[in-house]
Amino acid sequence: MKKIIFAVIVLLAGIFTAKADGNERPISVEALPKAAQEFIMQHFGQMTPTYVVEEAKYSGKEYEVYFSDRTEVEFAADGRWRKVERKYAPVPEAIVPEEIRTFVAGQGNTYPGLFVREIERTPYTWEIEMSNGIEVKFDRKFNVIGYDD
Repeated sequence: MKKIIFAVIVLLAGIFTAKADGNERPISVEALPKAAQEFIMQHFGQMTPTYVVEEAKYSGKEYEVYFSDRTEVEFAADGRWRKVERKYAPVPEAIVPEEIRTFVAGQGNTYPGLFVREIERTPYTWEIEMSNGIEVKFDRKFNVIGYDD
């Protein structure tokens, strides 16, 4: 009986995952939520988005904005940013919490010229990738809870 229930769960998960694929569509910057538009203007105003995608999820919509320098920004349905990734430059300092900036500055003694290339936030954690490739995960109170290199 347990095997049958497990098989049904796996089958349903596969169906839902397959159904979620292909729900992306290109949109204009003007179609983004107002908060996302304001974020882009404030932190990336000098750059022009090259591609904007809306993705339908079961929990609502998500948005991804791509820039010509390979910068990517992900937004939740309400327009709050979730993730900012830059390939060759630091993420805007204004979006990095002071506690994380202090942590990275302290690492600068060991790794001169260190900066945050990627930052991601969830309701429970923050995760950064520094320019030396080391990833650091923080809890809500900005205590380090993990490293990955």
